[in-house]
Amino acid sequence: MKQKYKLRISRALQQALLGLILASPVMCHAAWQLVWSDEFTQADGSPPDSTKWGYDIGGGGWGNNELQHYTSRTNNARIEDGQLVIEAKRENYGGNSFTSARLLTKDKWAWTYGRMEARIKVPRTQGIWPAFWMLGTNITPVGWPGCGEIDIMEHIGREPKKVYGTIHGPGYSGGESIGGSHTFVSDVADDFHVFAVEWEANLIRWYVDDIHYFTVTPASLGGDAWVFDHNHFFLLNVAVGGNWPGNTNETTVMPQKMLVDYVRVYTNVPAPPTPPTGLNASPGNAKVYLSWNATSGATGYQIKRATTSGGPYVPVGGSAVNNFTDSDLANCATYYYVVSATNIMGASTNSSEQAAVLGSYSLAVNSGGSAAGHFVADANVTGGTIGATVPAAIDTSGLTAPAPQIVYQAERYGNFTYTFTGLTAGATYKVRLHSAETYWTAVGQRRFNVTINGTQVLTNFDIIAVAGAPNKAVISEFNAVATGGQIVIQYSTVTDNARASGIEIILPRPSAPTVANNGPISAGMTLNLTASTVPGATYQWTGPGGFTSTNQNPSIVSATTNASGLFSVTAMVGGCASDAGTALVSVGPPATVSAQALPGSLVLSWPEGMLQSATNIVGPWFDVVGATSPLTNPAAEAQEFYRVKLE
Repeated sequence: MKQKYKLRISRALQQALLGLILASPVMCHAAWQLVWSDEFTQADGSPPDSTKWGYDIGGGGWGNNELQHYTSRTNNARIEDGQLVIEAKRENYGGNSFTSARLLTKDKWAWTYGRMEARIKVPRTQGIWPAFWMLGTNITPVGWPGCGEIDIMEHIGREPKKVYGTIHGPGYSGGESIGGSHTFVSDVADDFHVFAVEWEANLIRWYVDDIHYFTVTPASLGGDAWVFDHNHFFLLNVAVGGNWPGNTNETTVMPQKMLVDYVRVYTNVPAPPTPPTGLNASPGNAKVYLSWNATSGATGYQIKRATTSGGPYVPVGGSAVNNFTDSDLANCATYYYVVSATNIMGASTNSSEQAAVLGSYSLAVNSGGSAAGHFVADANVTGGTIGATVPAAIDTSGLTAPAPQIVYQAERYGNFTYTFTGLTAGATYKVRLHSAETYWTAVGQRRFNVTINGTQVLTNFDIIAVAGAPNKAVISEFNAVATGGQIVIQYSTVTDNARASGIEIILPRPSAPTVANNGPISAGMTLNLTASTVPGATYQWTGPGGFTSTNQNPSIVSATTNASGLFSVTAMVGGCASDAGTALVSVGPPATVSAQALPGSLVLSWPEGMLQSATNIVGPWFDVVGATSPLTNPAAEAQEFYRVKLE
């Protein structure tokens, strides 16, 4: 509480310290374990539990010109309906015009570090000042504010939608205290709220209903002493009037009650950290660049890889930070990654899996910048101007495989052209254009066009309009055929200057061809195999009996039954082979014609092929057009011959 206790507390707190340290600094992630609470379950009308709570008693302003006299009467502090009621009343008592209560755990319970919380419904009226706070147990020898004060919750009636969290110490007390506030949509007094601090070594965080709204560390003190490294005890009170809330007036309504549903203390129980989130796997040239969200309480990370989705995963390295580069991989392969977080208590479970498909990687350039990650220094470009690298952090949230920060902080601007040569002619490449606006701040201030191989892919492109904000990255992706073995990317200005941050040219691993055949067929027929077209690809077929072919659509003339079985084909683009496409082929025995003689006709049956007829075994042979098996054929000649032409 602001400007309080300087003399009064030193007179009031004369007993020897009886504290209980229930937690100590924990350097790893932890789970909160309840170690102390008061749920106020006593009978209605009874005083608070005397094994947990004592009273500050008296008036005199309490160092803040307050108007109340604190008592230990149940008129002012009692249990009702499972809640602690602290009631401020208008009555003449001990030379003051109001009475209230101030409860404290001094000389009974005290803590260093933990989560301290209470569920409270505050009163409302002008001049009211409810608080839930802590004081250092060394207040008697060192005084206030040297003992330290942690105000978990303070509320004043003239600000009905706001609560405050504050610390006081030597050099930062009273009006110079350090704190934050949280503003509600409706009045704080409308309902119960959970007010809490999470207090660690050199760190205190404030929460309302689990919303974190303020943090303080020694760095917040401007060189003054941090005195929050020893036991503190609780205080719960409702003050009336005073320097900060102002005095009561004609609008003040009395009595006023603060209702406390519970007070709880939790300690940090060391535990392994939670699994990392946000794992991203970005393929490079025989490398995969991994990044993930930092995990609270983690001191390191274990990176694991598999060649099959779902594992088994093999550890490939560790990292003290939330990124890792997995090197010496094979291009034209797919890898699956998970990451676990570690600390002295062990390792978390694995993160969700992310796959990285390595194609025949070509090139990534940092436009206007130096080499960074898998991006080489700016190259393959004519025209434009290199801009200054900016220090602003770039927001890459929501992007798949973003570039390193330095790529978005650099730029080439103006009218310029990138020409990438030595690519596989006819192959389809993925082009990724990286952009971030670090100079302008509003939509419409920079617009430009981009063409790839003469085809316009971005028109009046406005980085801020697409990203939604300055200093936020966007990635534009396109497929482009390497005409004549090259890809040409041209930037042209519409408003101000065209701008590029980085360009990636990637030849993805080709997809497996779709395979078909004309089977089932009979021996002696031609087997036709087909594979779907993969741009820029060569093909490699294998099959039964040692069959191989490099044709996209090979055939086997006069196939035998030995050709039955599984045929497979891979597409090769830029030295990168696809997964195999497969087809099961069936080649049956040679086709025969059977005839059943009936009076005046024959019933002919055959498995497949074109039925032919002749009146002489040496021919000429004629197709029986439209014939399907079985065929009933009237006997028209003295002798007739039939055969099946296999196709």
